[in-house]
Amino acid sequence: MGRIYCIGKFQFDSYKEYQEALDDIEKIREISKKMDINETGVAERLYTLIREGKIHFRSEAVGNDYLLYLSDMMVEDYRNLSKNTFSSRVARRLQQLSPGQVVGTICMAGAIVCFLIFLGSEYHDQQKVREMERLKSEQDISAASDWLSSKVIAVLRKDQEGEEPLLVQTETVENEVHSAGLEIEEDTGILPEFQKLYEKNSDFTGWITVEGTGIDYPVMQAVPESSDFYLDHDYNGEKDINGSIFLDSRNNVQEQDDNLIVYGHNMKSGMMFGGLEQYLDMAYWEGHKAVTFNTIYGRAEYEIIAVCLSNAADGGNGSFHYYDFINAGSKEAFDLYREQIQGMNVLGGKLDISYGDKLLTLSTCNNYTQDGRLFLVAKKLSPQ
Repeated sequence: MGRIYCIGKFQFDSYKEYQEALDDIEKIREISKKMDINETGVAERLYTLIREGKIHFRSEAVGNDYLLYLSDMMVEDYRNLSKNTFSSRVARRLQQLSPGQVVGTICMAGAIVCFLIFLGSEYHDQQKVREMERLKSEQDISAASDWLSSKVIAVLRKDQEGEEPLLVQTETVENEVHSAGLEIEEDTGILPEFQKLYEKNSDFTGWITVEGTGIDYPVMQAVPESSDFYLDHDYNGEKDINGSIFLDSRNNVQEQDDNLIVYGHNMKSGMMFGGLEQYLDMAYWEGHKAVTFNTIYGRAEYEIIAVCLSNAADGGNGSFHYYDFINAGSKEAFDLYREQIQGMNVLGGKLDISYGDKLLTLSTCNNYTQDGRLFLVAKKLSPQ
């Protein structure tokens, strides 16, 4: 077996190849002394010279390895160049501008960024609106489906009792509801139109609508363990800056508290309770007094009777907190509440409410003062 000559990772079968490789390595060292390989463009120039034969290597192994090294350096140069070209162009352009032009350019860039953010926000809001429309449509379809099912079941029940038979029976056919593929479910007390929505999320507690205001949303039930959950979560329980319209965790729609308190964000887009500020205008209030709040257990119409400004810390009136009035407990307690609300009502006038009336309060933030609140009080109307 012949002798093998090694230089680092290279192996040579003859002393002649070994010596040629040593000469080429020395040549590379001399090149590195004269030229800074890390300087932009140097690797490309050397690579070109080698490919054109102006720099020659006797050892093919060493020469090819050096070419690969140079190609890697060229790729790195291109990467750095692509990163720096745009910023350097911008910097040179800014240097050529006057101070006023620089400020104008920065303002324009800021405006573009703001516009892009606005478009993103608009898209998100449109998605939210479409989701609300989908839920509303699902509610209507569910109501129609349940109504039809109830009619069919009623007919089958009559048929079972022998009243106005639906089909001519024979001795071999049993007249039972399940023979038609239908089952009578236990009555939960939940309105048919809300059954599907409730099954998807048991926090769903009703739907609130104020005609002409854009307020047309599902209402979620907050719970004491996480009373602020729906401040930044939607109907599906997913994170959402708009949050949801939600009922105070202390309220119980099934037991019909004296005052149902519903909260929502004052969004600049107008979503949620963003439109309630318009009620500070008496003319607007006069045209938009009606509120529909159908809970999962019953339908109800309300009329807005007071528009109030307050402060979250003290209620704007000493120790009175409007958001703590859930049930009166006595006529005296109710009369005291009415007196406090009347003093905070920006519309003025005497409030036409008395002990025993059921109320609905819509509450949102307002920047008229630090930690300010805007809330509307509505009175439940008697069924016609």
